[in-house]
Amino acid sequence: MRSQDSGLSPAWVAQKVVTYDELQAAAGSLWWLQSDPDHGGVRRVMCSDRTGTAFPVTSPGFSVGSELHAYGGGGFAVVGGGVWFVGDDGSLFCQPLGGAPERIVPVRGSEQYGDLVAGPDGGVLAVRGDGIADELVAVSPAGAVQVLVRSSEFVSCPRIAGDALAYLEWGRDRMPWDSCRLLLADIRSDRPASGRAVAGGASESVVQPSWGPDGSLYFMSDRTGWWNLYRLRGSTATAVLPIDADFAPAPWEGGYQSYGFTPDGTVVLTVLDGFSTQLVAVDPDGGSRRLGPNLTSVKPYVAVDGDRLAVIGATPTSAPDLWSLDLAAGADAPALPLGAARESAIPWTPAPPSVDATPGSGGPVRFLLHRPPTVAAPVPLVVRAHPGPTDDVPLRLDWTTQFFVSHGFAVAEVLYRGSTGRGRTFRQELHGHWGEYDVDDCAVVAEHLRSTGVARPDAMFITGASAGGYTALQAASRPGPFAGATAVSAIIDPVQWELSVPEFQRPHAAALRGTAGAVVPEGIRCPVLVIHGTADTITSAEEAMRFAQELSALGGEHTSLLLKDGDHYLSAPSDREQALHAELDFYQSIMSRPKAG
Repeated sequence: MRSQDSGLSPAWVAQKVVTYDELQAAAGSLWWLQSDPDHGGVRRVMCSDRTGTAFPVTSPGFSVGSELHAYGGGGFAVVGGGVWFVGDDGSLFCQPLGGAPERIVPVRGSEQYGDLVAGPDGGVLAVRGDGIADELVAVSPAGAVQVLVRSSEFVSCPRIAGDALAYLEWGRDRMPWDSCRLLLADIRSDRPASGRAVAGGASESVVQPSWGPDGSLYFMSDRTGWWNLYRLRGSTATAVLPIDADFAPAPWEGGYQSYGFTPDGTVVLTVLDGFSTQLVAVDPDGGSRRLGPNLTSVKPYVAVDGDRLAVIGATPTSAPDLWSLDLAAGADAPALPLGAARESAIPWTPAPPSVDATPGSGGPVRFLLHRPPTVAAPVPLVVRAHPGPTDDVPLRLDWTTQFFVSHGFAVAEVLYRGSTGRGRTFRQELHGHWGEYDVDDCAVVAEHLRSTGVARPDAMFITGASAGGYTALQAASRPGPFAGATAVSAIIDPVQWELSVPEFQRPHAAALRGTAGAVVPEGIRCPVLVIHGTADTITSAEEAMRFAQELSALGGEHTSLLLKDGDHYLSAPSDREQALHAELDFYQSIMSRPKAG
């Protein structure tokens, strides 16, 4: 399982990437989407009973998941004795447990379904979009589709209570994490309803509405600069736990649910700080306590089933998996893995990273630092610029990071300006400065690690995917500390990207782009590795490969890897394996150059 220099092999690491999403509790069981290498990356609906025994509900012949608003989410809903789901062709299916799936609503033209939740009379509520307008629809088991709300804007998160329908709406020229409204509509009429705004606005983002067991409407709002949870009773909204912290991530996908309710009215929610995520219970009297203190990363799916809490969690030494917690246990009770251990033998023992900071032009720049054990400093350094750029740096085991650590590299993951988990102001700080502030923050971390003797001055590299790939290429375009840069599924020209990116994301591209502009081959100052999949629907493989060819024509040590049928995330294990192999070879070839003098 190890390559010649005793590090983890790309093939082994590529087979470790198992993803879990959309965890929910329903009908006395837990349900989630799972994608793993053993089934070719197909997303299946899984179910687990209280014993932790898990079994697949849908077959590997169906890859479950929506592409609504480009990034999907809310791909399935548990209704009665079965599941509704969006198939890989975009159609709506219903499948009874143990039965075969039935296509209920075939997809038409450019329509996309997503954000599924259980509806009345055994049907589902869903969002349907066609690129021109969005609709909230109720679909019956017989396939009848009733339009509840039609909007020329984007809509999401249909949540019904009796005749009241709560949902979110935001303009097609904005992103939901910048400006989003919460609306209420009366759906007793057979005609599409018009909602009235009860929260949100031009400078306020509302996310994740939900009806509580007390009949109140709950939602997250960043009206104070932080995404806190509010309870709406009548016309009065009250903060459940008013603190300077975000309780939710940026809503790239539908189906997020970062809080849940216990039978006694306790609210369980997540609290983020950019790196770690805490689980906190807020009692009906307002008192709060931490839950599952051993977990440091929790995905935005909180599933409460009576006295049991389930999450997709991780620790610094364990990758994301399903965890369970007895809510009646003591305050220090740890979360426990759900079901049997999945690992038999791991050829590498990961060490927890440190959380560090260094002064930067915009204030302290925080980062996670992973260091190889038993290796004398200084060592080669890889600085990782996360995608998004409205993402965070989760404090959890990532086998891609450990791959480079096992080969003797230190890895620094930078929470650069524009990241989430640090409030609205920090999240918007990159607007108009993309390719500048993010590059500055990554470079200052590299310089800090060089000056403190952690990193080799001649072997500091930067890598990034998607928006992080643009950051890496801009870092390679200016004088600085980096000896090489890797750009995966990268954006090359923000202006062209804005024209070609899915409509949902165009306002994001417009808000971000600034004076840094397009990356041009003539401006590159260090060797560059470009990796891209031909089936990428988010960023252009053609543009990336043209850039790589023009770069190679100028001479130097530039190289590229084009992955046939590879998607934006390099989801296929074979694509991940090739990409890891190419990136490690790229760095090692630079380090093997004869030193000057």
